[in-house]
Amino acid sequence: MQQPTTIEEFQAALTDDRYRILEVLAEHDELRSSEIRDRAEIPEGSKHYQLSMLDSWDLITPVGTQYVGEHETGIPAIIYTLTDEGHALLEDD
Repeated sequence: MQQPTTIEEFQAALTDDRYRILEVLAEHDELRSSEIRDRAEIPEGSKHYQLSMLDSWDLITPVGTQYVGEHETGIPAIIYTLTDEGHALLEDD
């Protein structure tokens, strides 16, 4: 999918899943990808795709990595936050 360039194009490209991700990140400053999936209630299989699309459109950005699991040596989880553009898009809606 080509990157949207106008507010109207962004709003049209925001599926329910993508919009819920933005809303969840607006409510919480930073969340791990699995927390985003759970709170936005998006399918596991589409989580990485939806997050990568929003990241490529500069609406969210990774801000760190957190190891989860026993003794925090498990799988690394990426932590995301909204960008200024992401906040602005939600405000325009």
